[in-house]
Amino acid sequence: MRKIAAKVSKRIKQSKSNKIVNLSDFRQQKKVTEDLFNEVMTTEQAIAAGHDPLHAIYIHTQNLLSILTESLQEIPEPALGRFFNTIEATQDTYTPDYPPMSPLTISHFNCWLLFDISVGINKESLTTIVIDLAKQLGLHKDVTDVMQVMQDSRMGIYEYLGNKDGKILLRELTSNEVISCICPSGYQGKYKGELWFARILPPVLGLFDYSVVFTTPYILIEPSIDNWVKYLDRTISKKKSNTTASSLENLMKYGLSNNYWNEYIHQSYVNYTSSVIFLEGLPDISSTRPHKSDDPAYAAILPEYSLW
Repeated sequence: MRKIAAKVSKRIKQSKSNKIVNLSDFRQQKKVTEDLFNEVMTTEQAIAAGHDPLHAIYIHTQNLLSILTESLQEIPEPALGRFFNTIEATQDTYTPDYPPMSPLTISHFNCWLLFDISVGINKESLTTIVIDLAKQLGLHKDVTDVMQVMQDSRMGIYEYLGNKDGKILLRELTSNEVISCICPSGYQGKYKGELWFARILPPVLGLFDYSVVFTTPYILIEPSIDNWVKYLDRTISKKKSNTTASSLENLMKYGLSNNYWNEYIHQSYVNYTSSVIFLEGLPDISSTRPHKSDDPAYAAILPEYSLW
């Protein structure tokens, strides 16, 4: 068990009220989620019900995680305060919703706060804490396995390759793997070479042969693929500094600061429809972003790359 999780576990054991395991909402959502895992619907049943079974598994798991992490706020453990202070500050700054209220969507924000905010040498997140407490919380192994898949997920930049057999084909930049997936927002892509900025969750439980675009996709309308590849090349370095990341995975999951990708979305927003949001510009060249900030405070969030 990791350090913060061990402290939380100890606090729970010491708590007479033990709110985290007696919470009625938790018990109800836990049962709904485990029932779903025990009786996963067939594709035909899911279509008839109007939703996809893989997406349903992830939605219910996220709902369970949300209830559990909300209950963590009841535990008087100082280490947890770092998570919730960061989340509260981000809510105040970006007011997550959906355009025109905010380009930072609820789907993106919830994944970020559950899976990407990390604290301590072990990079613990709210989800890793829940996973470490799984036995104490009485969580089914299949449920925690899916939680781990969600925890391992990250944002990515994908090239749209077209559609085949009812699925969307995407390829992450710098990779040759073609990912067959569904997009629950309803967006199906417009033209080959289109760039998607999204979080893709893979098949789970050995029951599926496709992935799901879990967040409402952001479409990067400018600049070109070549410019994005150059951005990745100059931002990823084997020698990490305050302006570089050590790997593609590290950059896309954590950015160069807690709000790196949140601020990029905020400054790059251009337009939207009910199923997709459009962004323009690069994270490290402010002149390419339509809502660039002159506030020096944001220089630490989106470090500037010099063109000269």
